[in-house]
Amino acid sequence: MTTKIYATTLIFLLSISWSFSQQLIDGTLNHDGNVREYRVFLPSSYQDGDVLPLVINMHGITSDATQQIFYSGINAVADTANFIVVTPEGLVGTTSWGQTATHWNAYYGTGVDDLGFLDLLIDKMFTNYNIDLTRVYATGMSNGGFMSYRLGCELSNRIAAIASVAGSIGLQQENNCSPPRPMPVMEVHGTSDIVVPFNGVNLFSPSNQEIINLWVTHNNCDPSPDTIAIPNINTTDDSTVEILKYKNGDEGSEVWFYIVEGGGHTWPGSIINLPGLVTNQDFIASEHIWEFFKQFTHPNPDAGIILSDKNLLIENINIVARPSAKELSITSDTNDIQRVQLYDMLGRKILDNNLLNDYEVNIDVPNILSGIYIVTVETDNGMVTKKILF
Repeated sequence: MTTKIYATTLIFLLSISWSFSQQLIDGTLNHDGNVREYRVFLPSSYQDGDVLPLVINMHGITSDATQQIFYSGINAVADTANFIVVTPEGLVGTTSWGQTATHWNAYYGTGVDDLGFLDLLIDKMFTNYNIDLTRVYATGMSNGGFMSYRLGCELSNRIAAIASVAGSIGLQQENNCSPPRPMPVMEVHGTSDIVVPFNGVNLFSPSNQEIINLWVTHNNCDPSPDTIAIPNINTTDDSTVEILKYKNGDEGSEVWFYIVEGGGHTWPGSIINLPGLVTNQDFIASEHIWEFFKQFTHPNPDAGIILSDKNLLIENINIVARPSAKELSITSDTNDIQRVQLYDMLGRKILDNNLLNDYEVNIDVPNILSGIYIVTVETDNGMVTKKILF
């Protein structure tokens, strides 16, 4: 599913990229033998220790993280609404239909473990930026929308809600979609999309309405939606928008379906109008995505594995919580312990001790409450993380 970004658009992106440079942080981590890249946007009001929501923003096939940042415009929304955005980069691979390009493996037949990478990326964001694990969301354009659906299907233990723009679900993905909890879902799709057709592709993907029905049924939402027409404030964009909102699902879940009549394979409200494709300008998709996301929190998020970006196996580290003594004990047979951090399940940092440089550390946590916590231990050879119970 190809999203074309033309040369003039690339020049435009480069010319304005400086405006976010102070708030964009480039990062890498190793996963499954590959160096994976991502870009983190921190809102201007961000301070170390803040516990903020996280939105994962995924590009389309043939595109990249930088293009997605500017095409979606979601960082500007994050700066106002005060959430963190991570925009990861897909790897180059050859899909099952023979296209070689950057992509997300939403059952595209490339063998890339993007599900594991994005799972690990959440861990990385939690470790580095203290994100709120109850408010982790995923969105994406085209193939990124496909991957958002895969996260909703297979990573519902971590993702609170998803939003797809011009995406879909492949038949294989549909057959493997059985999340154990309700998943709030939003889809934005143009009826004139010729890349990911609104009415589906025979033997590849169902229609968008069938996908919406799948989630409405799974979430046990009201089968009859509220229908809302977005005012046609731009009469020159050759498109109009209607929203179907399916409400009252289990655990408060909802499904929102934005039907862009006449819209192409585009991101509504984008400042970049792709040549030859209709981009609706009656609403800004990124603003509506956040309006949808902010309603939902995960009732019981999994804190994940949280490995180091070097993927080192640190052996002979013993981490023990002593609830009665309100003490954390850490010993190592082979590595100097340099730093210990303790987080609760909402991502709030409880303690941060560094420059320890010892093989045995006992740390008092006098105000610790009963519950599950996550401790990260940095040594001179890497980092290890473990769930503990006080």
